[in-house]
Order: sequence, then C-alpha cells, then structure tokens
Amino acid sequence: MLRFMEKNWYDDYIILIEVIDVAAFNECLGSVIRFYRESKGLTLRELAGDLAVPFTSLSKMESGDQKIDSEFLVKVADYFGVSIDTMLNRSLEDTEKNTYQRESELSMREALKYILDNYQEARSESFKNHEMGNHVRNIIKNTIANEAELDENQFFIVGSVGQGQWAEIPWISIFIRDITSTAKRGYYIVYLFKADMSGVYISLNQGWTYFKNKYGTKWGREKIRSTANIIKKKLNIAPVNMTATAITLGGRGDLAQGYENGHIFGRLYSANNLPSSKKLISDLKELLTSYKEIEYMMGERSVDQFNDYLLLSDDGHYLEEDQYQEEDFQDSVQSTLDKKEKEAEKNSMAELETEDIPLPKPNPVFDKSRKERWPRDAQVAARALRLSEYKCAFDDSHTSFTSKVTGKRYLEMHHLVPMKYQGEFDVNLDRESQLLALCPTCHRQIHHGTDEEKENILRKLFYERREKLEAIGIEIGFKELRKMYGIGN
Repeated sequence: MLRFMEKNWYDDYIILIEVIDVAAFNECLGSVIRFYRESKGLTLRELAGDLAVPFTSLSKMESGDQKIDSEFLVKVADYFGVSIDTMLNRSLEDTEKNTYQRESELSMREALKYILDNYQEARSESFKNHEMGNHVRNIIKNTIANEAELDENQFFIVGSVGQGQWAEIPWISIFIRDITSTAKRGYYIVYLFKADMSGVYISLNQGWTYFKNKYGTKWGREKIRSTANIIKKKLNIAPVNMTATAITLGGRGDLAQGYENGHIFGRLYSANNLPSSKKLISDLKELLTSYKEIEYMMGERSVDQFNDYLLLSDDGHYLEEDQYQEEDFQDSVQSTLDKKEKEAEKNSMAELETEDIPLPKPNPVFDKSRKERWPRDAQVAARALRLSEYKCAFDDSHTSFTSKVTGKRYLEMHHLVPMKYQGEFDVNLDRESQLLALCPTCHRQIHHGTDEEKENILRKLFYERREKLEAIGIEIGFKELRKMYGIGN
C-alpha cells in the first residue's frame, strides 16, 4: 500500500495511475467523491451547484466515466475539509479490494427474519462490533441490491442499528441518489422494524427536517401528514399491495414518531408469517414504481422546492396561471371568509384594511421545470372581498347568485396587476389594495373578452385604484398594464 505525503500528493497521484488500471482508479475516485457527498446528505445537483460544475459532469465523474483532474480533486478535498492524502488512500484501498463488502448468501426473507428473531437479544449485548450491526449495515443491504437488481449508480442503500448504542427501531433505507441520501430529508423507501420485533413495515416515507425547520415541531407534524396525503392523490398508479394506510412502530422516541407521520404507502409483514423472498422483492419493485414517479414529479426542483409546491393549497396559497387551482382559489376565499365571519363582525371595516405601505416581494415557488411561480394567499383575498361589501368593482349594480358557503352575493377575486408579473416588481403584488371583487361575467370578460371589452373594464378599474397602487409601491402606467392583458397584440 502506497502512503502519500501531502506535499508530494500530485507526484504520488501520477505514480498511482501508472501502476493501476486508469479506468478502475477513476471509478474508485468517483466513488470516494460520492461517499463524501452522501455522508453530508447532499444530492448531485446540490454539490454540483456548490462546486460550480455541470450536474452531468459531476455525475459522470462519480460513475468513473469522466476523468477527474488534479485541480478539481483539490477543490473537492477543500470543500469537504479532508486532505488529498486521505482521499487518494481511500481510493487506492477501494481499488485493491475485490469487493467493497462481502456478498451475502442469505435470501431476502432469511435476512429480515434474522433481525426479527435476534434483535431484541442483541440489544442486551455489547453494541461494538456486534454481528447484528454488520448484518443490518452490510449483509441485508447487499441482499436487497442483488435480489432487486438495483443499480448502485442510481440507488443508495443504507441500514442502521444506531450510532454508538442500539436503536429502538432498526431500519434499512433505499434512496434514489438524485433525490436524497439521508432519511432526514426527501423521499425514500424504508424497512422499519416494530419495537417489539413482531413485524417489519416496508414504507414509502419522507424526511422530517424540512417540516420541522419551516413550520416548527407542532405544525410540522400536521404538514408532513398533509404531504403524505397529497402524494397519495397525485400518484397515477397507486401500489395495490400497499395496504398499510398508517404505521405503528410501538416506539417511544422521536424517530419512531417521525417515521409514523411521514408514511405515505406501505404494508406490514408479520414476523410469524413472512412472505417468500419472491413476494418481498415483488412488493419492493411495486413501491419503487411509485418512488420513481415522485422523482418524475419533482423534475428539476430540490426537495424543499417540491415540498413548497405541494403544500401551496394546504397553506392557503394558489397559483394564478394554473387553471386547476383557480376554482380552488375562489372556493378557498369563500371558505376562509365564512370561517372569519363571526370574528370580523367584532371589528370595523377600517380595522380589516391592510396598512397602505409597500411590502417586500415574497419568495417564489417552482414548477417542475424550475420556473418561478407566484402564489396567492386566500386569506388576503378574503379580506379584500369583505372590504368590497360584496359589490362588483366594475359595476356595483351587477347581480350574481348567492354563495352557498357565505350566504352573500358570489364574487370572484382578481389581481389588477397579474401575479405572473410579480418577478418584475420589488414589492408584493398580493395585496388587498389591488385585489378586485368582480362578478363572474366581468371576471371572465377581463380575461377572455375582446380587446375593446377588456380595455373598457381595465381603464375604469386602473384609474380608480391608481393611488392605492402607488401607496403600496406598485408603479405602473396604463399602457404597460394593457400589454400585460395582451391588448393590442
């Protein structure tokens, strides 16, 4: 084994690639980069962005299909805070091994049964170097990869029995590398053992970190369950064999509760009636189909951006350009209004008006192609509707039907300056001052009428609201507004 001195690392690097197969070394060096990336819970896209290299180039480097030059190697080592000596020695050690981990001769059924039969006894014994740890971390991982024929360049499998001490709930996770490589964030498939070892779940699950950071512990639990329900509805092909609508691990720790809240689809295998290995692998492949569909739905978005998008309507936000969300937005305004009715009766109309000062531009959400989209808040629209006194902003003599939800005239809310132009403004466009209550006919007309009809409505609304727009920082002329509505194009 060569040992590299830091000061001579480049010379040693040249010597190394001369004495071993270059392709094999590139592959092993790529696997080392992937090891450090996954140990930090980074996706390929995230690391590529941090290192300022194309995503496709980094992917090829990790798979050994692209040469890694010395300059880039230094950049990677600096990023992860390790020495070149450490990285090169790790790569050389991997090259000299015939296999990374010893192959298992156990079947899938036998590998799971071993844990169910022996884990409780193992917990009463010393944690360090215990065979159970090797079984969960290595043997069963190889069994899953081999029997399910999972490509290691696409999937990352990891098992755990705890860190330094026995875990209450042992687990084995399967990650699509482009989504995540850690159970703390993103979406993944996981085998979760009940605390009493009476059975093991296979679960399509999700990480807790995003929800805790954005919403806090209490609301985060509600939101992670909401995301699970949204995913269930969005999947085109629901896994028919996944019968567990909820999972109960019987654990006392936060980890068990996190898995229970994050569960999307899955099923329970009883320790007394484990199915055959063939059936276990068939179920896994069925769930992998759903997992890959989630990857497709995510598109080019990060996990956080995808979750932001999924939870829009759950947070009372809707996209203006999405025809499917338009009706939901108008319905949500009515529902929000109804819920606030008794509370609002105690307040004057002046108290409901938002203070006339500009507010900063909100954060966008991203669609599948990572295009910026701007959400509308149903609560803001509900306040504007109340302030309208249920009269059409274009002509207060216009009639409409009675809303079943509120018992008042049904009107639809419309942003005078369309929300799709939010990116061109430094202030928030989702404000009561530029939200107009329109009867359904006027609302359709301003969107779909002739240029003459649209301009007639738009001119009246603009000049009546011009001062209010300026007060909240929206500076725009009528000519520019006409263009936004496609008048004259």
